[in-house]
Parts: sequence; structure tokens; C-alpha cells
Amino acid sequence: MKILVTICTALLVLLLSNSITAQTYNNGANRTFDPQNRAQAVQLSLLSSQVIAPNNNLSVSAANNIYILQVGNYNNIVSNTHSLKSDINLVQHGNSNEMLLNVTSKIIDEDVIQFGNNNKFIDLSSRATTFHSAAVLQKGTNQNLIWYGSNSISEKMVVTMQGKNQTIFVRNIKR
Repeated sequence: MKILVTICTALLVLLLSNSITAQTYNNGANRTFDPQNRAQAVQLSLLSSQVIAPNNNLSVSAANNIYILQVGNYNNIVSNTHSLKSDINLVQHGNSNEMLLNVTSKIIDEDVIQFGNNNKFIDLSSRATTFHSAAVLQKGTNQNLIWYGSNSISEKMVVTMQGKNQTIFVRNIKR
């Protein structure tokens, strides 16, 4: 029992010791080449690389792994995947975040991080493919991303959303 309390305390300290700042889009000025935005992008990249370690070597083992970390209230994840090998990492930090995964592929490599409230991510890929990959970072409030399908372009695609009230549809249809 002492070990369990020690482990829980250590995890709580690790989770609460990180500070996260968010950026909200401002219509007043165009800051595309602002050095401060570049620094924030580098920090965001560093933050996302620390939360989930990428698994680029998919041929190491034949296992189906899904890792879920939820911090907050009313977070919901539904994962319905069919694969020979999968490495899925899902992180929700905030309240009322939702993820729906319905993916069929031989190999699935997916990393999704949601920071904030009322963020939604839907990944639909009913057509069986050889490889399905998704890398998503949502920071803010009311971010909606619908990812449909998989193709060679989407294998290396990284979607980063920051701010409030944004919706993105990604359609990867191989014809």
C-alpha cells in the first residue's frame, strides 16, 4: 500500500509540475515572421516530443498497444481498431474532450494529444490499408478535427491546432 501511495504521489508531482501556456489567435496583427512565434513553435514541438516518444521502428514486435492518459473531467475515448500491429498513444488533459477512432489497417501508428476543453478528434478509416498514421496536437478550446482515410501523403502529416473554435477536415482518399 505504501508503494502504491508513493507511485501515485510521484505521478501527481510529475503531472502538476509541468506548466503549459496557450496561444490565442489575434486578428489585430499578422505575426507570421515574429521571432516570438518561432520560439513558441519550438517550445510546442519540444513539449509534444516529451509527452509521447515516437515509435518509428514498427517492425520490432507484432503487438497491438494502446496507451491512454486522461486528466480532467468528462473526457471520452472510443477506440475501435483492427490491425496486425498498432501503437496508439492518446492523451487528454482538460475537460469534455472526445476522441473516436474507427480504423482498419495492417499497421497503425497514431499519436493524439488534446490540451484544453471541448476538443474533438474523429479518425475514420474503414477501407483496409497497409499503413495508417496520424499525429495530432490540439491546444485550446472547441478544436474539431475529422480525419477520414489514409494515403501516402497523410503518413507523415502532423496537424497542430491552437486557439479557439476551429474545425479541420482531412480527407485522405486514394482513388
